[in-house]
Amino acid sequence: MIATKDLLGIGLYSTSEAALYARVRPQLVANWMHGTASNEAVIEPELGVDEKKIITFLDFIQTLAIRRLRNETRLSLQKIRQGYTRAREEYGVKFPFAAKTARIGLFGPPNILKKQEVFVCLNKKDDEEVGKYFQLTGKKHGNQLIGEVVMTYARFIDFSPDTGLASRFVSYQSDDGRVLMDPEIHFGEPFIESCGYTAYTLFNAYQTELSVERAAKIYDVEPKEIRLAMDYYDYLNPVAA
Repeated sequence: MIATKDLLGIGLYSTSEAALYARVRPQLVANWMHGTASNEAVIEPELGVDEKKIITFLDFIQTLAIRRLRNETRLSLQKIRQGYTRAREEYGVKFPFAAKTARIGLFGPPNILKKQEVFVCLNKKDDEEVGKYFQLTGKKHGNQLIGEVVMTYARFIDFSPDTGLASRFVSYQSDDGRVLMDPEIHFGEPFIESCGYTAYTLFNAYQTELSVERAAKIYDVEPKEIRLAMDYYDYLNPVAA
């Protein structure tokens, strides 16, 4: 059992919470994290397989990567798992789908999915990209790639300058503001950037009051921040994948 103090600042989610924020079915998250009777897990949970009810922020970010690779390319879980495992074992990247120094993406013609492969881009000189891409999957894994590279999933992620790992995620944005997820704030629960309240707090306030103006007055926030929370929960439901 992991001590509570060791869980501070890493983000804590149940499977259903992580699935909601990632906009996938809970069973998919469970399968990707822990596998099934017939299939291995895609990634190794940060806290280990014994802590099956706890998903960390870095686990969540890696779940987003899997969802995007699956939805946009139909890449097989076997190939995603292969890329993840080789990045860890051959290149020493502990969190392949959540690291700035080893970004994961696809290489190959976007319209010929069977020829697409997972690659790793290593950045080793003063945190600057050195432009070397290495293939992680397929018969030519280990080869340096030359050509067009298709980057995925990391457009709304900030990385820590100290660890090089994902540290903040823009979960939703609109003209009314942004909803962020940060493992050091509200245990990773999505919050409204402009006021600091969790999105659920303001969403629940509207559900209770049935008035944007009254909910805003109770929490001393702008009406647009209540609307942002409402729009965010509309965005989360129904599940997209």
